[in-house]
Amino acid sequence: MSPRRPLDSLAALRLFRLIAEQGSFSRAAERLELSSGAASKQISALEESLGVRLLQRSTRRLSLTEAGRLYYRHCVKALDELELAEQALQALGDTPRGRLRVAVPIAFGQLFLQQHLPAFLRGYPEVSLDLVLSDHYVDLVEDGFDLALRISSGLPDSRLVARTIGPLGRALVASLGYLAGAGPLEHPSDLGQHVALVHTLSGSYVEWVFKRGDEEVRVPVRGRLSVNSSMLLRTSLLDGIGLTLTPTLAVQDLLADGRLVEVLPDWVPQGLKLFALLPSNRAVAPKSAAFIEFLAGLDLP
Repeated sequence: MSPRRPLDSLAALRLFRLIAEQGSFSRAAERLELSSGAASKQISALEESLGVRLLQRSTRRLSLTEAGRLYYRHCVKALDELELAEQALQALGDTPRGRLRVAVPIAFGQLFLQQHLPAFLRGYPEVSLDLVLSDHYVDLVEDGFDLALRISSGLPDSRLVARTIGPLGRALVASLGYLAGAGPLEHPSDLGQHVALVHTLSGSYVEWVFKRGDEEVRVPVRGRLSVNSSMLLRTSLLDGIGLTLTPTLAVQDLLADGRLVEVLPDWVPQGLKLFALLPSNRAVAPKSAAFIEFLAGLDLP
């Protein structure tokens, strides 16, 4: 007798893989915009068609059976090959299209990117943007992102393909209120006597590097406040808690209206770059390439 197959085997395979990787019916169903009941019915139909139980369910945990582990390994290979084939076909087309999921640093998204989004959407009417603003380093493959933007002085993660979009300015800034009550600040070496506010994801949370001509000064950073959010650093700066070295885009409006001032302007901080990160095992889809090209054409602050 020929083996029975589910009516929608591809959808069931994708659901089964996601359940196995998430360890949860509800999380997998939410990712696929299904109800938990619909997800359960699909898996039950898949198990019935195969004649084996793939998942061991209980009120406290969910796990793969021996058959489920074997089936999962083959599912991953088959679905990955299918995705590569779909991307290769998509890359043959000239028109970027489809849903583009991008992880974006919060300050970059709110203070710079948002004003340019209408131009991108008008220029690429067949692309739907799904922007996730977060200062956390996301897992592109595990979290389902097409690409991620990252601001850093360098990228140590060799598992990802990095495209350099462009350089970003940087400034040492503080409020006049903080400077009025703080000690002298005429040279980077004086920073050791000041309250440093440190962005832990900046790539320079251990030391700050400044140059003036041929002279370079490296200042060890011992931040009284360490945080992974440029937006929270803005608030702390305005409250006069301390000073920080930050991408210019995160404070350019505050510098323009005088709420913050640049400190040691003759000293040039170590530069940053805006990178686009892509999964290393995928061809760059036209929608991703279009977004990267669009960003590269902007005047970065």
